[in-house]
Amino acid sequence: MNRIDKLFTGQAVLAWGRVLFSILAIAFGITLPLTLSAQTEIGDINLLVPTATAPLKVAVGIQVDQIVSIDQKAENFGAVITVRMIWEDKKLAFDATEFGEDYKLLSTNEFVDLAASVQTTTPFFIYQNQQAQRWKQEAFVVVRDSGEVRFMERSTLTMQAPYFDFRRYPFDSQRFFVEIVSIHPLDTVVYTSLDTQSSLGDLLGEEAWILENAEIQLSTEKGLSGAISSKVSLGFTGRRHIQYYALRIFLPLLVLVAVSWMSFFLDDYSKRIDIAGANLFVFVAFNFTISDSLPQLGYLTFLDFILQWMFLVTAAVIVINVGLKRMQIVGHEDIARTIDNNVIKWIFPLGYGAVVLFAVYSFLIE
Repeated sequence: MNRIDKLFTGQAVLAWGRVLFSILAIAFGITLPLTLSAQTEIGDINLLVPTATAPLKVAVGIQVDQIVSIDQKAENFGAVITVRMIWEDKKLAFDATEFGEDYKLLSTNEFVDLAASVQTTTPFFIYQNQQAQRWKQEAFVVVRDSGEVRFMERSTLTMQAPYFDFRRYPFDSQRFFVEIVSIHPLDTVVYTSLDTQSSLGDLLGEEAWILENAEIQLSTEKGLSGAISSKVSLGFTGRRHIQYYALRIFLPLLVLVAVSWMSFFLDDYSKRIDIAGANLFVFVAFNFTISDSLPQLGYLTFLDFILQWMFLVTAAVIVINVGLKRMQIVGHEDIARTIDNNVIKWIFPLGYGAVVLFAVYSFLIE
């Protein structure tokens, strides 16, 4: 390609057009609120994303007012969330004397119209981990005569919680996040944290969990436009009320184990088999009850491990007592009593203790 041909390529024509436009702008005093658009490609679609002359800095605060539900099987939680945003935009400043007030109280739609009329940026956002539709209870914008803008929205929505890990269940602690991502690229809107407005409410309405340690975090994420966008997250920790599990699960299991052990002091092997068989059904019921409250996991939890071993030991007790009963029937009762008194009665509690210690070491001690 010779020099003449190069002058008429698509890129060359675009470059000459920009130069000509700049000359005309200088000559006629034309000013633009935005620079020329930056082109972003998403699959087969080309979007023209406005790039501001300087990124709009928006302080974001997230407050969780209520926890509606925590569904650990679906791995999500419902919450009532208040989002507050503060930024300054001189294009939105106005004469308080002429207007009659030093502020304007606008709905979100009215603010969008106002921002469009002065050709300025509206820092829209999405909840990155939102599931289903968001129900807005209230949303409004306050614009000061100085150009300071305050946005407030209170809404109810369901948030995905993909970071759950139940290996230590029920001694586990889980991380919950409310994630907000700007729909604008990073060179248009940049988030900062509004720490004083980011917290958990005093009355969350959640009895099964203890929620604490709220922390605001700033990062970046691939946004809705496909470009890197600013992101702000409120993370907090949830841990369970152990007293519930101690009284409803661990105490009954301890009683069942004690009853199973006491049955070894009975001379009637048939009665032992009946008791062990009843305990076996109880362990199966416990296992189904716990499994029904958790997702279909590809790994064992602490409580799963304990229950499975109790199930296996109880099944082994039935087999051993059947063997001892058989030895009694065929005339080897003395040998059966010797094995029973010297081995079985003490292996049973010591074996359970070893299983619990191994589970604590493997699952709870990091």
